[in-house]
Amino acid sequence: MLLTTGTCVADTIYKSVDKDGRVTYSTTPPANSKNSSSVNIAPPPSEERIKAAQERQERNQEAAGILDENRKKRDEITAEENRLKRENQKQQQQQKQADKNNENNNYGYPYMPGRRPGGPRPPIQLR
Repeated sequence: MLLTTGTCVADTIYKSVDKDGRVTYSTTPPANSKNSSSVNIAPPPSEERIKAAQERQERNQEAAGILDENRKKRDEITAEENRLKRENQKQQQQQKQADKNNENNNYGYPYMPGRRPGGPRPPIQLR
């Protein structure tokens, strides 16, 4: 940010509007003075205000730098947490798959009935 510290002489500034509606500003009064007016210009800031603004800007830049560093650290921590979470999920999936592969799919011997089912029955005779 560039601030000028020089003081300028406060000349009177004149504003005039021509017949086409164009606005012009000058330090000399216009030839036709019926459509002109003088403009009040605020004085330039004092040395104290300029120095205070520069110090405020430096403090703001330092604070922005600190905030940026904190954001980067938070982003790194979050990225590491996400990486660990993904690794943990991957390990859990691999463990589930290994458990599934190691399961004993043999359900034992088939059920043996206590008695043999009877043979076919003779057909029903209709009378």
